[in-house]
Amino acid sequence: MIYTFDCYGTLIDWLNGVREIFSKLYPEYSNKVNEFIRYWGEADWREVSKGVYKPYREILKIGFKYALDKLNLDYNDDILRQMVESIYIWKPFPEVPLVLKEVREMGVELGIISNTDRDFIYKSIENIGVEFDYIIVAEDIRIYKPDHRVFIEAGRRLPKDKWIHISAYPEYDIIPASKAGIDTIFIDRYDYIGRGYAVEATYIIKNFRDLIDLTKKIL
Repeated sequence: MIYTFDCYGTLIDWLNGVREIFSKLYPEYSNKVNEFIRYWGEADWREVSKGVYKPYREILKIGFKYALDKLNLDYNDDILRQMVESIYIWKPFPEVPLVLKEVREMGVELGIISNTDRDFIYKSIENIGVEFDYIIVAEDIRIYKPDHRVFIEAGRRLPKDKWIHISAYPEYDIIPASKAGIDTIFIDRYDYIGRGYAVEATYIIKNFRDLIDLTKKIL
């Protein structure tokens, strides 16, 4: 069996990573970090939904510029570079490495399907500290999630085995993966269901740690 994972927000704590770099560069505006993240998220969704490929490094830069402009904050090329390259030091959620190792010990192969560039994902995997058997990123297939063709293309690159895709994001992953006919596990890390979002997935768990018990049942 193969588990593929979304990376940023599911395995890597990108929210904390962005908070840290924003607070470092704009300490006097640290109270605006949540607004910054919201504007950046809007721009990211808009860019990846256009259906036109560009390196994720460029999408990050566009998103950060948009958020800074919305907050009327001054910036230069060096600030944008530091923001983009902060992705290299974003850390995994604390429970992620141990859970992945335990799942791997059960005989499950691990993969990543991510809206990113190769150099970013290799560093993120290094930060996670767990080996992945399959790595599929937008740089390879020239398509971004939420386009369901990402999962169709991933299926061509993965062995013909039982495959489940796992994410904390309905819009980016769960909906398009389901559209492509892939079983899914939704991790309700951000309380989508509690906020009234109707999520349809093959399996739903509240915490990443719950993946251990769920895997035992699936196997």
